[in-house]
Amino acid sequence: MNTANIDRLNELLLAERAGVEVGALLKKNLPKGYFRNHLAKIEADEAISCAVLERGLRALGGDPAPGQNDFAAKVAALPGLLERLDLLARGQAWVVKRVDVLLAEPLPEEVLDELQDMRREHVANIDWCNQQVTELRADA
Repeated sequence: MNTANIDRLNELLLAERAGVEVGALLKKNLPKGYFRNHLAKIEADEAISCAVLERGLRALGGDPAPGQNDFAAKVAALPGLLERLDLLARGQAWVVKRVDVLLAEPLPEEVLDELQDMRREHVANIDWCNQQVTELRADA
């Protein structure tokens, strides 16, 4: 059992749980439509990532850590949607960097495959968030 990889997966799990809360927070007061629906997709992606990480932890003989990190509180403390989306994009990039470290490790193939899928979704979400931030800045 590689405890460093278990620790890395648990670090990501705590972040992804906070990401679920961020998704719910961001869409909370928005009207129905494309923008809100995309935030719901990001929230769902974060929940799927939690399941992926929990499966990975179990495959490595580890246990999922309880709780979440403070990312949701940091996002909630920001004054507006533009700032919140910008921090969400940076948070997604943080996850990608950590997933990249895990992808270089000798992990079971099914864990690597799911981490690669998780990485792809995060990259797509970074692009979307950055596009929205650019548009919101242009409209301001």
